[in-house]
Amino acid sequence: MKMKNGLKDAAMFGRVLSVGLVVAGYAFLGAWLSGWLKANGYPSWLSFAALPLAAVFGLWQGWLFLTRPAKRAAGLKLRGDPPPETPCRPAKRDREEEKNV
Repeated sequence: MKMKNGLKDAAMFGRVLSVGLVVAGYAFLGAWLSGWLKANGYPSWLSFAALPLAAVFGLWQGWLFLTRPAKRAAGLKLRGDPPPETPCRPAKRDREEEKNV
C-alpha cells in the first residue's frame, strides 16, 4: 500500500514539474513574440500584452493538466472521455470482431 501511494506521489510531483516547464515555455514564447512584434512595428501595447497573455495561457494549460487526474480519480465525467459501455450493447470493437469472424 505504501509503495502504491509513493508512486502516485512521484507521478504527481513529475506532473507539477512538467507544469512549471510548460508555464516557463509559454512565458518564453511570450517574450520572444513581444520582441518580434516590437521589431516588426506592431503597436507597443500589443508587445506589452504578449508576455502576460502567453503566461496566463500557460497557467491555464497547466491547471488543466494537473486537475484532470484528480477529477478522473473522483469519478467525474470529463469532456472527451468515451461513453460508458452499456450491458445491453457490446463494445464497438467486439461488434467489429464478430463481423470479421
